[in-house]
Formats: sequence, C-alpha cells, structure tokens
Amino acid sequence: MSQKTDPELVALARCGDKVAFSHLIKRHRSLAFGIARKMVGRVDIAQDLVQEALLQAYLSIDRLRDDDRFQSWFCGIVLNVCRSHIRHQKINFLSFEEIMGGMKVDADIFGATSPSPMKVAQEQELYNLVLEAVNSLSPKNRTTVLLFYFEQLTIYEISALLNSSVTAVKGRLHKSRKQLKERFIPLYLEDKRIEPMIQVTVADLIYLPIVELPNSVLNSNSCVAILWDEVNRRFLPIFVGIPSGEAIAQILTETSLTRPMTFQFMSNILQAANVNLKSVRVESLHEDIYYAIVSLDCEGQIKEVDARPSDAIALALLMNSPIYVNEAVMQEAAIQVPSDIENAPTGRGLSELMSYRQQKQQELKKKRQEEQSQLKSREENWETINNLTMKFLFHRDRL
Repeated sequence: MSQKTDPELVALARCGDKVAFSHLIKRHRSLAFGIARKMVGRVDIAQDLVQEALLQAYLSIDRLRDDDRFQSWFCGIVLNVCRSHIRHQKINFLSFEEIMGGMKVDADIFGATSPSPMKVAQEQELYNLVLEAVNSLSPKNRTTVLLFYFEQLTIYEISALLNSSVTAVKGRLHKSRKQLKERFIPLYLEDKRIEPMIQVTVADLIYLPIVELPNSVLNSNSCVAILWDEVNRRFLPIFVGIPSGEAIAQILTETSLTRPMTFQFMSNILQAANVNLKSVRVESLHEDIYYAIVSLDCEGQIKEVDARPSDAIALALLMNSPIYVNEAVMQEAAIQVPSDIENAPTGRGLSELMSYRQQKQQELKKKRQEEQSQLKSREENWETINNLTMKFLFHRDRL
C-alpha cells in the first residue's frame, strides 16, 4: 500500500478504504502539522487543528477534483481550520495602524457603505484567476509558492518541511515567479489602462482616542487622514497613527522645528541626490491595508518605490508633489458627501490634533521638571549625608 501513488490512494479512499486514507495522511501529516504550528504557535493546539482537518478531509474527499493534488487540497483544509481558530481568538493589537501606516477605516465611523455587486464579482473573478494560475504550476512549485507567499514561511522552513535543499527551494520560487509574472503582467497593464487615478488633497486629520475595528480593539490613540476628492465630492479616510499624523499636521500648519525630523531628513536626502518626487499613489487596498507607490524622477529615469501611505503622504506634502488614489480604491472605500452639504472637510480635526500635541508636550515638560526637582532633592540629601559622615569620621579620629 505504501508504494502506491497519491491518485491511487485517493481512489481507494473514495471507495471507503480507511487503510489507504491513513497512508495518505501519514505521507502528508508532517507538512500539515508544520503549517498549523507556524500559524498558531503552540504544538498542542496545532495537533488538535490538524486532527480536525483530517476529519474534514475524510468526510469531503469526494469533493477533491484532481486526485494528483491531494497534498495542496489537504493543506488548504488545514489553513482554513487554522484561520477559523485564529478568528475566534480575542487578540488586541497595539498601534497596528501605525505599523501598517495606512489601514482602512470602518465606514461605520463616518456613514454606512457596502461593496457594489460589480466589485464583488470583480474580486471573485480575480480570485479565480489567481487560483487558476497557481494551480497551473507543477506540484512541487505550487506547494513551495503557497508555503512562501501564502503561509509566509522562510526558505529554510520550507526546505525542512519539504525535505529539499535551500537551493532547490530558491529555484522553484524563481521559476514560479517567472511563470506567474508572464501570466499576470498583461492583466495588470490592462487593469491600469481601465482604472484612472484621482488627484486628492489632505483636507483634515482626525484624532481618535480609541478606535474599535472588527475582531480587535486598538488600545491606543489613533489618527485618521482625510483625503478629499473635490471633483467627485468624496473623501477617503485612512488610519495613519499618531506619530505620522503629528508629522503631517506639522507640515500642513508649517510648524518650524529646530532640527529636521524624519520626513524633512528624507526630503533633504532626495534633494541632495538630485531626485524629484513626481507623485504619490495610493495604489491598492488588500485585506483592509492600503498600499502606496512613490514615483521618483532620478535624472530622467522613473523609479517606483513601495511605501506606507502615511510616509508617502507626508513626504508628498513636504515636497509639494501631487497625491493620487486609484479609482478602484475610491469606489471601494471612499465616502460620498451628500449634496445638501456645501462645505468640504473643515480642518477642525487638524487643530484638535495640534492641541493634543501641545498638551502632551506640556505634560512631558511638567514630568521632566518634576524629575529634575526630585533629582535635585536627592543630590541635596546625599550632600547632607556626606557632610554628616565626614563630621562623624573627623570627631571619631580625634577621640
């Protein structure tokens, strides 16, 4: 039985042969366990989740379309079981919006919105295209791609799981990237021609003490940048975090500092290298995270760099460069301003943020003064103790 191929064992398992199914699981269990352990971190939980995936695979093996792809099908079940387990855990993310530098803001904060049926159909079509492209890879390359990009395992971890050399894993990834690139570049270029870029301005910054997001609570202060599309009367809210929000606020209010901060330093480097910032584009929205592209003119050569939207927006404001948002992103996440409201975002949040910053600076100054006062008091106490000690020693010597 152990000499049979996966398709042969799958065929027998469909007929109710439990021994054949057990040989299938024995052959692929180590890979499944490695994936589960990587996702949940704990060995005992990973074992339970793999056991649950085994049961689901046994009950639904009739749904396997291609008998030669049992390994990827079974690993997919393991992934879904692990994701379901993670979703049910209560996890608090601390300043996650600052790490990502551009999270989608829940529309409930500003007004209800929902994706259009066309958008849902487009996402389903894109999913099918990606799935078809990945499935077109060879079995070994397909497994390697899923582990590296989907599960975010390292090359060394993949090498250990698949019992292959690191060189072999790198070779599979290189071949897979090339094949997928050839397949997707025409679709990407066609998509770029269809979807225009909308120029926006930073209309306001809103300070939010605590923000609740689906499945998590950000136990920290947050800041939302409001990108305003004046032509179509839409605004796009993006989480940028307090530090990035304060930096953007300083640029908008033209607040001068004694020493250059991060974005001023970045701007000075670009100018010294004779590099012009042509534009900033909020290019896409994936799993509630915005992705931006910075377009640079390097002495006639155009270079594009991936960036967090918060960093890209701050740099664009500092260097007087235009900011664009992909129309597809605007259609998905922007909020339409009702026609009966005449004015655009007022900038009131910007003043509130600067007031918050001044309050924090005053609190920090007061804290430093208290620390200095305590330090001075300790020094005076130590000086008194030293004087008394010296007097005691002097009198003891005389006695």
